[in-house]
Amino acid sequence: MKYSIDRIEENIALCEDNDGNVLKLSVDELPQEIREGDIIEKTENGFVIDADETQLRRKKMAEMQRNIFGKKRK
Repeated sequence: MKYSIDRIEENIALCEDNDGNVLKLSVDELPQEIREGDIIEKTENGFVIDADETQLRRKKMAEMQRNIFGKKRK
């Protein structure tokens, strides 16, 4: 299962799956370099960042913001 890091408050990361379900995790359970917006995946060895999926989603979000706010690519 993959989750998006919605926000980090104090020592708790609020993560959301594709169905909108929220999972609260201690940041101690996550990779140290975790940031809001990262996509994580549960593995046998704990949670890992899915760098490819994170990059793809950030690119899509940036494109959506450009479309909404009318900013043109340079």
